[in-house]
Amino acid sequence: MNALIRLIVFPIISIVFLCTSVYAQEGEQPNRILFTNVNVFDGVSDTLDMNTSVLIENNLIKSVGSSITLPEGTEVIDGGGRTLMPGLINSHTHLNLTGGLATSYGGLQSAKWSQIGAQAAANAYDQLLDGFTTLRDLGGMDNGLQLLIDQGNLPGPRIYNSAAAISPSSGHGDARDPASRTPGAPPTVLERLGIVDIADSPDEVRAASRRNLANGAVFLKLMAGGGVSSVLDPLYSHAYTQPELEAAVEAAEFFDTYVTVHVYTDRGVRSAIDAGVKCIEHGNLMSEESVELIVDKGIFWALNLSGLSPSLFSHPNFAPGTPSGKKVAIAQEGSKNLKAYIQKHKPKIVFGVDTVLNTMAQGRSNRDFEKWIHADWFGNHAMLVAATSTAGELAQLTGQRNPYSDAKLGVIESGAYADILVVDGNPLEDLSVLGAHDKYLDAEPREAGIETIRLIMKDGKIYKNTLGK
Repeated sequence: MNALIRLIVFPIISIVFLCTSVYAQEGEQPNRILFTNVNVFDGVSDTLDMNTSVLIENNLIKSVGSSITLPEGTEVIDGGGRTLMPGLINSHTHLNLTGGLATSYGGLQSAKWSQIGAQAAANAYDQLLDGFTTLRDLGGMDNGLQLLIDQGNLPGPRIYNSAAAISPSSGHGDARDPASRTPGAPPTVLERLGIVDIADSPDEVRAASRRNLANGAVFLKLMAGGGVSSVLDPLYSHAYTQPELEAAVEAAEFFDTYVTVHVYTDRGVRSAIDAGVKCIEHGNLMSEESVELIVDKGIFWALNLSGLSPSLFSHPNFAPGTPSGKKVAIAQEGSKNLKAYIQKHKPKIVFGVDTVLNTMAQGRSNRDFEKWIHADWFGNHAMLVAATSTAGELAQLTGQRNPYSDAKLGVIESGAYADILVVDGNPLEDLSVLGAHDKYLDAEPREAGIETIRLIMKDGKIYKNTLGK
């Protein structure tokens, strides 16, 4: 009889608990925040939508307009006539490579993994305090930090990771000493930590790509040509063959995502385009014909204009006469037509700050200067769009690999993620409200955060609010 009772009663109890749970979830009120009295930059328009309101429901923007009905239980935040805009997106950063642990890749080989991980977490939070609610890491980051942030264990931006930078021997990612480059030598620290992956054939590139995907990469990055801060690769060097590039593109396509390449030369850019790459990092020495081609194909372009500043020569790594200093001079001379090409053809530019091997204070100065020089070349609106809506489009290229579903980033519109800044003034007219200034390495060091960014929200959660002060 007891067995019969258990057989009948226990399933009934389970059904009751299940139904109660479902009804409780359905009855729960969503978290709502209404921003009133704000002027909205939506990430696209070149004017502000004046004196309007924005309703947030949980982690999404519910509605935007001047006559929003106030739902019961909604928290109201008066913007005081300030500008409400999307959170900024830094589409080229290196969280593992900034913070003062080393001034060279070779020096970084002696760092402990705990130092590098802690440094990356500190850098991520530092960028969030500067208004960057999304980052795209271009080499050196698996998805460990991203998962901790997404789980709420650490404060920080959304992170799109490429995991290890895939490089050939003697390429931009090869920081090995001569002994480590001998056949059969054990992997170096940077290789073991997944910051770089040396691959020298189509099969090795394919394997490295799959290792990155296994480590949580949502897109892939290849060093397809020489770089400025590295030692073994001339800036003019062409790093990967077509079969090697195509192996990475194929591996990415199998995971519904894309490949981007570090490259400067026109030859490298054309090879990457022919292989099916979807984004170019740097590309300073590109010809006008190649600029036209990336426009025709809808390829994204992550510029780093800070590298064209004369103040870069004041950094010990890039001092005149040093190997890297000579490369900087070549890159700057070869970029003299870059501004005109971009102004004429208007490619899809995304904002990026390629800070490496610097202190955290230098990283802040780099971000501030990059905003200024981007606007100085192309205008405030172009800089803002590059750091919001266009960067959000690039994030969507990760397809089903996207760790943040299909809600839009970088725009203020219904259904987009609630990644929001409220700032003093109008950034379309004055970018200093976002911290922009015309000094780079010669800037006075500043503390974390930007005073005129009064509120920072990411994913519907407020991380800073000084509107009442």
